[in-house]
Amino acid sequence: MFVLLHGIRWWIAPPTLSKALLAALILSAAMSAPCEAQAQSAGPVQSAGPRSGFAPLPKVTSPRLYVVDCGTLVYNRPEDYQLTREQVADTNMSVPCFVVMHPKGILLFDTGLSDRLVGRPLWENVDEGYGQIRFNTLRSALADIGVTPADITYLAISHSHWDHVGNANDYAGSTWLTQKAERDFMFGPGADKTYLPTYDALAHAKQVVFEGDHDVFGDGTVLLKFTPGHTPGHQALYVKLAHTGGVVVSGDLYHYCEERTLHRMPKEEETTGTPASREKMERFLTEKHAQLWIGHCTAFFKNAIKSPGWYD
Repeated sequence: MFVLLHGIRWWIAPPTLSKALLAALILSAAMSAPCEAQAQSAGPVQSAGPRSGFAPLPKVTSPRLYVVDCGTLVYNRPEDYQLTREQVADTNMSVPCFVVMHPKGILLFDTGLSDRLVGRPLWENVDEGYGQIRFNTLRSALADIGVTPADITYLAISHSHWDHVGNANDYAGSTWLTQKAERDFMFGPGADKTYLPTYDALAHAKQVVFEGDHDVFGDGTVLLKFTPGHTPGHQALYVKLAHTGGVVVSGDLYHYCEERTLHRMPKEEETTGTPASREKMERFLTEKHAQLWIGHCTAFFKNAIKSPGWYD
């Protein structure tokens, strides 16, 4: 005989089927039918809200600093920085982004290499001799610490070179904190339009434009330090942390750690303001008893506590 069970027709020879087993099969089929009908009529699952699937947004009482992996540059020409291969521990460069959580809001500093590079082969993405690699997206790294793009109060970039603005358009809903000189460098009449598509949405973002140092939250704990030279409006980031102490994120004031110890820099920067900016920064570091984090230096990045861990 045939028995219909969970939508499947089963053949069972009558001589081998006891009355008790037949009753159990019929009862099971009868009980399952309403459940299946109910499941089919329930409709789509409703979202729990705009933060569904995200970790809770941390609440902080003092600044917290996250170091986020935003890619790697594969490079083999330290001579461009007036260094020999024997003088540098690693010719490649890390590409970090930084998130500052403050009781008054969240600052994203730099956006790294483009998220579109994830999963792509190195040979597809070589720019000016730098091979680009990404293993994760900035969006996913932020989600790991409970942050959505809409949560970011302020966006600041150290400068507008492609390895620092790869995802800038994704955060144009934030207030953009920018040196006037850098904004003009990006959007002025003489701007290089090659990489404009990576950050063009910033032209229409809410902006706070300034000249010189800028106190982000108004309490002296998070400062954007004007350090022109690498670009006209280059800026570094200072964060005063309760336990770690003062930290300065260099941007491209330095690239290799050895530039600082051996007093080297790209030849073209010797006359663009970088020497004066470095001298000024060294005085600031001494005054604040602060550390200098050279983001492109792989020795720094290797040993840094990386997001979702943090410094406070």
